[in-house]
Amino acid sequence: MIIMKNNISVFFLLTAIICSCSKENAANSNSKQLAADNGCIEKITIPVSSQGTLTNAEYNLILSLFNSNGLNNPNFRYTRTYHDFVQTYSGIYDFRNVFVIQYTNGLPIFFESLNYSFKDGIFNSYSGKLTNGTNLNTTSTLTLGQLRKLFIDDIESFDHRGDQYKDSCFKAEFGYFDLNAGTGNSSENLVKAWHLTPKFYSYPEAYYQDDTGKRIYYFNGIVR
Repeated sequence: MIIMKNNISVFFLLTAIICSCSKENAANSNSKQLAADNGCIEKITIPVSSQGTLTNAEYNLILSLFNSNGLNNPNFRYTRTYHDFVQTYSGIYDFRNVFVIQYTNGLPIFFESLNYSFKDGIFNSYSGKLTNGTNLNTTSTLTLGQLRKLFIDDIESFDHRGDQYKDSCFKAEFGYFDLNAGTGNSSENLVKAWHLTPKFYSYPEAYYQDDTGKRIYYFNGIVR
């Protein structure tokens, strides 16, 4: 009887492994069928330590605020900050907000997901959700040529300007994307993804799932 139970356990374990491999192989097969464009595109990597467009003064101030309040986190990339003076019945306070992109496995989780607020240099509150990380690996599936083709097709589909970008160079950043972000679903659903933009501009931009090439999001920079 014990032998039968062990055999059943082994059977279900092997079935789970086979199903997992089948799904992975199917995703890889789908991505291989995508057409490619051999034009100019480069992969970029932005380290978590990058201060981006923040000035040295802003970056050092942010580091000081987080360290002095015991909030320093090696997986935070600080992207922008602003401060404002707020008048209350008890006085005037200096509020500073710091926006954060979180990293896991050394890769960014796309979009600013956290906003920390400091009142006169003291931590006041934060909005957003701290990531739980992911067991997904850091190996990509799509090629740069496939990503370029997807992006130009979407520029044509959404803005009818594909021809204007056919000779342009693009940049692609690899990371993760929370498919439940902004949906009201509190659970985190991270997938491997790519962020594409023109090389020298922020827009248009698009995000694609790495396993299938499915578009997650497209924005041309115009708010209507």
